[in-house]
Amino acid sequence: MTNESDVPNSVSQLNNVTINPEHNQETEADYYALKKWELGFLRRECVNLGLEAFYGKYMARVQRSYLSIFVVLQTFVSVAHVIVIVTGDQHPTAAIHPDLICYTFGSLIVWISLFAAFKEGLVKAHPWVPYVTSCAAIFTLIITDLMIPLYHAVVSYINPPLRPSYGSDIIFAIYIFLPLSENMHVIILGSATTICYLIIMTMITYRLETDIFIKVMAELVYFVCLNIFGLYFRLINEAAIRRTFLDRRELVEGNLLLKFARNQEKELLLSILPEHTAELMEKDIRSMIQKLRANHHDTINTQSFFRTGTQWRSINKLYVQKHTNVTILYADVVNYTYITTQLPVRTLVDVLHELFVKFDEAAKEFNVLRIKFLGDCYYCVSGVPIKNKHHAKSCVDLGLRMIKDIRDVRMSRDLNIDMRIGIHSGSIISGVIGACKWQYDIWSRDVIIANKMESTGESGKVHVTMQTLELLDGEYIYEDGTEKARLDPVLVKHNIQTYLIVPQFFDENNFYVTPDGSSSSRLSVGVKRKTINNKKERNLISRNFMQNSMEQFREIMKQTNVEMAHELDRMPIGKFQFNKIFSTSQVTTTTTTTSSYSSAYKRNEVDSNHRLDNLSPFFMFFENKRWEWPFMKEPDLMLKYSILMSFIVFICIFTVQMLNYASGYYFWSMMFASGVILLVAIPITWFKKLWDVYTPYSSEDLLKVRRPQNTVLRTLYNFSGKIMESFTIRTIIYVTVILLLVTCSLIYLIECNFDQNNESNSSLMNVTESNFTAKKYCMNSWSVTQCLTLAIGMVFLFLRIHFILKAFCGIMILLFYAWVIFYELHYIYDNSASMNPGMNPKVAHLMLIIFTVIIFHWIDRQSEYIARVDYNWKRQLLKQKEEAEITKQTNKILVENILPTHVAEIYINRQLKNEFYNEEYKNVAVMFATITNMEINTDISVENEKSVLKVLNEIICDFDEKLQYFDGYLKVEKIKVAGWTYMAACGLDPGRCDSSSSLGPFRSVSGITRTSLMTNGRRSLNPRSSEVLNQQTSRTSLSTRQSNNVTIVMTEFALELMKVLRDFSNENFKQNSPGKLRVGISNGKVMAGVVGSSKPLYDIWGNAVNMASRMDSTGLPGRIQVTKQSAETLQAYGYQCEYRGQIFVKGRGKIPTYFVNINDNYELLKNIDTSDVSTKL
Repeated sequence: MTNESDVPNSVSQLNNVTINPEHNQETEADYYALKKWELGFLRRECVNLGLEAFYGKYMARVQRSYLSIFVVLQTFVSVAHVIVIVTGDQHPTAAIHPDLICYTFGSLIVWISLFAAFKEGLVKAHPWVPYVTSCAAIFTLIITDLMIPLYHAVVSYINPPLRPSYGSDIIFAIYIFLPLSENMHVIILGSATTICYLIIMTMITYRLETDIFIKVMAELVYFVCLNIFGLYFRLINEAAIRRTFLDRRELVEGNLLLKFARNQEKELLLSILPEHTAELMEKDIRSMIQKLRANHHDTINTQSFFRTGTQWRSINKLYVQKHTNVTILYADVVNYTYITTQLPVRTLVDVLHELFVKFDEAAKEFNVLRIKFLGDCYYCVSGVPIKNKHHAKSCVDLGLRMIKDIRDVRMSRDLNIDMRIGIHSGSIISGVIGACKWQYDIWSRDVIIANKMESTGESGKVHVTMQTLELLDGEYIYEDGTEKARLDPVLVKHNIQTYLIVPQFFDENNFYVTPDGSSSSRLSVGVKRKTINNKKERNLISRNFMQNSMEQFREIMKQTNVEMAHELDRMPIGKFQFNKIFSTSQVTTTTTTTSSYSSAYKRNEVDSNHRLDNLSPFFMFFENKRWEWPFMKEPDLMLKYSILMSFIVFICIFTVQMLNYASGYYFWSMMFASGVILLVAIPITWFKKLWDVYTPYSSEDLLKVRRPQNTVLRTLYNFSGKIMESFTIRTIIYVTVILLLVTCSLIYLIECNFDQNNESNSSLMNVTESNFTAKKYCMNSWSVTQCLTLAIGMVFLFLRIHFILKAFCGIMILLFYAWVIFYELHYIYDNSASMNPGMNPKVAHLMLIIFTVIIFHWIDRQSEYIARVDYNWKRQLLKQKEEAEITKQTNKILVENILPTHVAEIYINRQLKNEFYNEEYKNVAVMFATITNMEINTDISVENEKSVLKVLNEIICDFDEKLQYFDGYLKVEKIKVAGWTYMAACGLDPGRCDSSSSLGPFRSVSGITRTSLMTNGRRSLNPRSSEVLNQQTSRTSLSTRQSNNVTIVMTEFALELMKVLRDFSNENFKQNSPGKLRVGISNGKVMAGVVGSSKPLYDIWGNAVNMASRMDSTGLPGRIQVTKQSAETLQAYGYQCEYRGQIFVKGRGKIPTYFVNINDNYELLKNIDTSDVSTKL
């Protein structure tokens, strides 16, 4: 059984875990989604990611955009104000030219002072410029606005006294429009502005009031609320902009990570497969994953492929290609079998690693493609996948270098080893076969001949055929071939003449010297030479192909910041960018970048421009109408703050009304009902956040919080989250809150005694100061207008409400109030204070409301635009994440179909260091199984080779499918396929107590089901998999020792393969059954690992491996031959083994071997006194 502590390490297992929600005491809260709109979190995130400087630059652009809007709006307000004054009735005693001078002079000073803030170069050189210009503009506006009522109070003696015009506008400008980055600065400036206006209100506007203190206190409450309003808008705007900025950064990082993932996938794939084969497989793998995701709508894990294996058979592809004009090289370490018995396994693997690293370097240098290792055998081909007209020279040069390299190792390690090399030129079929653990391989008659050239060659020399020699242009000194070659049946049959090329002396630059003393480059023509003499450089090259991944990842993080600097100028700052009118210098993007970055930059620029043009100009609808509803359904995580701010505004409205002596049944009823509703809404909207913040996190996962167990609390918790997510519910809440605030602002009007106040007031200008102070009104009309401006502000401060709905509400309030002012209660507003002499007070009230609606709507449009572009980015980011996920899954499938699962996990987790990965096991069972009577032989025509290879592919696919049923604690790992021989091992699991790894302790992930992907479309097959599975689950009387014995598991797997081959032969060759499986099994100490400097091929070495191979090569078709040690293990568990006799084994002499007794149904025969047990896991 798999250790439970190891289960969490398996990604695929975690993906398949299902938990009953009724019994789950914890619920996973999207903690990041809750936190990502918290301002403190956003600030820390920017600092942690090193983005604060970038954010400052982006915020400067946004503030310049807002400043340009302010300049335009202020100009519009001033012009409109001047037009109203000029076209209005003239006051009999007061002149209007002082007012015109003040407004004109004020606008001019604002333009001049703020123009410097648009000079980006000036601001960059002198950061204090925005502060000075902002203060100058604000003080100018304050002075010009306050001078008008002060002047007319002193000079014209206008009654009722005038009111300042732009108090609320200036407060909004300070908090929203001016380029002031520090909140404390705007608070100080806003407070100073408030004090200035309160002084004027006290000394001028309310100087004739008997209750001047109460009036001024009402104004104080109003201005305090304006400051709170401005600060709130500033904070939520900062949160929104930081969120947009971080989203953009996430998009940039996502682009780079996706590119990195794709490059990693490509690098991995090309490290094991040539490009032409890799492209076909990569395309099919990705399309299969996309199809599965579309059908299942979930994350695909590796187990899914077995469950849907029939889909992959429908692909009906064989990933092989034919190549002509190539040269094949086979190299074998002489005396390898002997040294495996003399050297420790670790030392043996170190020697092989050193050799194969040198060979890989030389192969790359000479433009030769290494195919794979077969223990000590190294074979490669030149002319694949890229044509090489000097393919024969490349292989001969490589062979000579290999002889020199092994002699260097022989001398440095004092080992009696040498190299035997065989080379032949001809044609091959290359590609990938099988359903899993893919390895690129080559097949053909010429490959067999090249193999024979190696086996019949002579150590320390390169054995070539006449076909190869004819391509060498006489550049090498050669002699006749060996006697063994002249007697070899295959070579004789095809009239192959052989020759030996003897290595010459080498100088220090790796050039060989011909007998005449001249130096001749051993490189093929057209192959670029790179000499590697530096040991440190050689060590760097010998690193694994994935070892630089972490450095690449760090480089991506640096590159993200670099690209963010370029992205600043393309990030949205609003729909209307008037700052382009004022700015005389635009920051241009640096073009001194690499070509790859430039192309990515241009591609992103095109995407950015597409996003900018993706919205309609006025209503800002998405070009894709289907995006509207999903955008509106986006959760509003700031809704709780909007509700809280609404309550603060309600308190301000109530206080202002109370200070103006509001009372009456309707007033108190409305205030009470509104207060109760808002007080109830606050805990409902805040409950989820408070619960998640103050409830202890799960000890297992910091992204989980304990769910409320109480029914009422759980309902409240769920509803609190539902409000933020539901567009319908929050829209209802929004409309309700706005109606409450507007009604509370206007309810005072109902309490007025209309009849008492409806008297002739046609000539208010004739009222003297004495009878004006005695005149009593039922209400202060300006308090109603001020309260309504606060309500209108809240109309536009809800975030996830469609801006058209907010504009509609603002316009409706404006129209309704205009009706009240000019028709329903005109006589009340006629008697109120105005802003300028001769200006109708009703127009003054309406102007304040109009300007407030325009200001907030314009800002809301800017925010809506940024939000919509941000949403567009999110959709693009989600698409990229999906592509990245597919790439990740493709990468994982590729790795797990190249390396064993636990080694694949190490590669994925980037745990490899500057040394080859290796594992050591005390007891591993190794199997070699050769398909006899069906292999490609030298008699078959070239045209039929591919057909025979297709048969081999179908058989190997069937073999691979059996691996899933041997995936328990002692799972069977497919090692490789060499020709028609299938190699597997049992016991390669670092989690076992008898194993050790070069990486130290590593938790087992043996529970992961192996990926079977490319089953390559063969005939319908019923492999009795269900029968095997039922047998596994039904037999429960397992001995502990027996269930842990690798030899028995390996033997049962071999029997399953024999059954598969029997069924295949019976179904496809009914007239005769040529297919027989010859199996050899041995067990013992084994070293496993990934060696070489490229192409991560996992292999195993040791005496057990050599003996298993010899048991196969000396065995009989249809029988399983085992060593004495393996036979004793099987006999100890009651299985019959038949002594065969003393068999000669190369490098070992004669040794005793045994056949495992099986019946006609390929089942193990047991001794009579042995209980019926099963060892299948």
